[in-house]
Amino acid sequence: METIPLSLATVVINALGVSGLIFIIWHFDNKRDQRKDALRRQEIKEREKEIAEREGALTKVLAQYKDDVSEIKRLYENNVHLVEEAQASNLRLEKLYGETLSVISLNTQAQTGLVKTIENNRFCPLMREKGMKL
Repeated sequence: METIPLSLATVVINALGVSGLIFIIWHFDNKRDQRKDALRRQEIKEREKEIAEREGALTKVLAQYKDDVSEIKRLYENNVHLVEEAQASNLRLEKLYGETLSVISLNTQAQTGLVKTIENNRFCPLMREKGMKL
C-alpha cells in the first residue's frame, strides 16, 4: 500500500474531515485490490496456458503410446503367423520323413528279395539240380 505522508493526512482531515480520510483509505485499498485482481487474472492465464501446453504434450505422448501399442500388436500378429508357418512346415517334414521311411523299407524288402533270388539262382543248371551252394 502506498504510504500517505502525515502532513497530507492532516490537510485531508482538516479539509475533508474523518469521512474524507476514510474515503481516501477506501480508494487506495480499492486500487490495491484491483492490482491483486489483475495479478490473479494474469496468473490464471499463465496457468491455463501451462495446462494447455501439458494437455498438448500429453496428447502427443498418448498418440505415440497408441502407435507403439499398435506396433506391438502387429509384431504379435506376425509372430503368430510365423508360428503357424513353422507348424505347417513341421507337418510337411513329418510327412516327408514318413514317406522316406516307407521308401527305405520297400528298398530293404527289395534288396532282401534280390539276395534270396541270387542265393537260390545257380549259374550252372547241374549245380541247381544237385542243390549245392556256392
